[in-house]
Amino acid sequence: MKQAEANSPTLELAMHRVTEAQALARADRANLFPFLTLNGSAQRSRGSSNLQFQFAGGRTRTLLGTGLDLSYELDFWGRLRNQSRAGSERAEAAEANRNTALLGLQSELAMNYFALRTQDAQIALLRRTVELRRRTVSLARTRFEQGDIAQVDVAQAETDLNATEAEAIGLERTRMELEHAIALLLGTTPSQFNQVEHAISGQPPSVPKSMPSDLLERRPDIASAERQMAALNAEIGVAKAALFPSVTIGLTGGTQTSYPWKIADAASRVWGLGPAGVEWPLLRGGEVKAGIEASQARYDQAAAAYKSTVLSAVREVEDALAGIEVLKRQSAAQDATVAAASQALALSQKRYESGLVAYYEVLDGQRTLLRAEQEATRIQGERFLATVMLIKALGGGW
Repeated sequence: MKQAEANSPTLELAMHRVTEAQALARADRANLFPFLTLNGSAQRSRGSSNLQFQFAGGRTRTLLGTGLDLSYELDFWGRLRNQSRAGSERAEAAEANRNTALLGLQSELAMNYFALRTQDAQIALLRRTVELRRRTVSLARTRFEQGDIAQVDVAQAETDLNATEAEAIGLERTRMELEHAIALLLGTTPSQFNQVEHAISGQPPSVPKSMPSDLLERRPDIASAERQMAALNAEIGVAKAALFPSVTIGLTGGTQTSYPWKIADAASRVWGLGPAGVEWPLLRGGEVKAGIEASQARYDQAAAAYKSTVLSAVREVEDALAGIEVLKRQSAAQDATVAAASQALALSQKRYESGLVAYYEVLDGQRTLLRAEQEATRIQGERFLATVMLIKALGGGW
């Protein structure tokens, strides 16, 4: 899990999106404060001597200047505040999306890991069965040479051995694919990742039959949908503020002189109040009203998406809980099936050794036991996967 979190390209992409959203939020928040600009200028010019009412015409002069310009928009109608709020909500939504990507990464990694261990258990089961089949073939050949059984029994035992070996080899390919999938989630190449075979064992953690609904609030996708909805609600305020005038005030101050050594003299100081501006959209062909309606429509879409996300989350939890309960009962029934198949095989072997039945009855019993054990192993793996799905449905870390 730590390696995947550190190296996953998917998670890295989500983290960069969080950084971008946070930077944009800071940019929106900056509009709430005055803007102060430092500027400087230098100019050397000559005026014409042939202009009417021209004072000091035909002379060359130098003008040096420094200044500070202060500009501030009075946020009477909340446009800037709502814009800053929307940016903050989007940054939180991006963080929730990053957590959603992390939860998805962890869940997929856990599911692939348990699937790999289930595959190891299936391979180990088939390898044990292969060894049993080899001993059976050896015994059949000995008994055939002694004249106790027919050659067809030997052929049947060899056929069953070859089929079991082929099935075991086929499972190895699936195991390699799962191993490669895990390597991809870890952000590495398959050649650099290897897991020693280890069959799945134990039982998944017990889960209460009913879960409190407030656990769903921990889901990052629900948090993201809620933050998106809040951001769009703030944007409605931004759009409505366009109905009213925006007021900006300015203040300038600095020095002007033609002599560099007098740049700091009190006599060189200049200042000005303004410019002050008022902008009021009186006639724009319905653009402002259309913008408000569009913002409201985007908010309504986000609200519907939020409701859909919550309903999907509830369904996923209910599906996982139901799946865990059904698989638990199914596992108990399958364990009983394995026990019964094992007993039936033991009886068939005794009957065969006593000469009461043909060898195909023993083979049939072996096949039945193998399938029952394979199904029991599969169900055990499904129980682990269902538990992972429940933890994911509850937002992880439960």
